[in-house]
Amino acid sequence: MSEQKDTKKFKMGFHIFITLFALGIIISSISGYGEMERATMYLILGVLIGGSSLFQFFKTVR
Repeated sequence: MSEQKDTKKFKMGFHIFITLFALGIIISSISGYGEMERATMYLILGVLIGGSSLFQFFKTVR
């Protein structure tokens, strides 16, 4: 039983970390939108990574 709890905590921590990383990608692409050629691609990539990680986080919490 304790092993399942530890696994659940690890998954939750991992998805929180990935969500924060995706949020960093989104913020940096917005702040440097005019300076980068591929800012739109990074914005879309950050949204996709963050969305999927949030989905997995809520799936784990349930």
